[in-house]
Amino acid sequence: MNRFATLLRREWLQHQRGWIVLLVLPLCVLLLIATFGEIHLGQDEEMPGALALTMMVTMGLVALTVGLAWGASLLMAPGLARRDTQDRSIEFWLSMPVSNVQSVGATLLMHLLAFPWAAVAAGLLGALLVSPVIVGKVFGLEAWWSLPWGGLLLAAAALALRIWLGLLLATLWLSPLILGTMAASAWLKRWGLPVVIGTLGVGHLVLSQAYGIGIIGRTVAAMGEQALHAVINAGAGGGGTRGLIVEHPDEVGALLPAAAQWLMADAGRALAAAASPGFLAALAGGAAAFALLVLRRRQGR
Repeated sequence: MNRFATLLRREWLQHQRGWIVLLVLPLCVLLLIATFGEIHLGQDEEMPGALALTMMVTMGLVALTVGLAWGASLLMAPGLARRDTQDRSIEFWLSMPVSNVQSVGATLLMHLLAFPWAAVAAGLLGALLVSPVIVGKVFGLEAWWSLPWGGLLLAAAALALRIWLGLLLATLWLSPLILGTMAASAWLKRWGLPVVIGTLGVGHLVLSQAYGIGIIGRTVAAMGEQALHAVINAGAGGGGTRGLIVEHPDEVGALLPAAAQWLMADAGRALAAAASPGFLAALAGGAAAFALLVLRRRQGR
């Protein structure tokens, strides 16, 4: 366990500067805009209240921070598969008393889960800094202090738990694509990503145009849809509308008492969607790609 923790720490030490920049960048940009820019919220009859504005700022900052962090992790993933080979440190790591499964697993855990999870916390904490600036500029700082903080903090905790679970499920749904691309990069080097894109793209075109078989496109689209609804609004994945419907900005505040309950119910729907043959197939594909990554690393090439 200590060796695995050391591998996790290695990822942090190697990428901490870039991660910190990505985590604080949305907050800094929003703070600059809120401090020196002008805030226009529409006509008086359409302007949200202080509570609604705080909730919208919080959800927007969390979405932006998580999206930036997760997107960066996905873009970096193919290169991570051959990082130790490129910098010629593979011989050193293979000489260490750690298994290849631990080495690969630590890299995946830190980049695909721990970093996006940290982005959720960064977004929520950042909202505590930027929301008083925005709300204070529009309504006065007294309006921000008078918000129902008990309900807000409960909803924020439920939101964090929901997104953490959603990111885990989304990563597992997409694991054949993510780990498959990494495995292709490990085995084919710089040709890995083009081969994956070409195989999926050309394969879909050939099968759909020549034989009327769209299984590749439908499979990739279904994985993306399931991953999206695993993160939030899992009920929409079944064709129903189970989200919190908002027709007017002030209604956001009225939904606060039910927000935590809805988020936990939505988490249950996301877990229920994972109890399906499609999810098991995604896990099998991800496990096969993980095995290819471990095998390639064992070869030291």
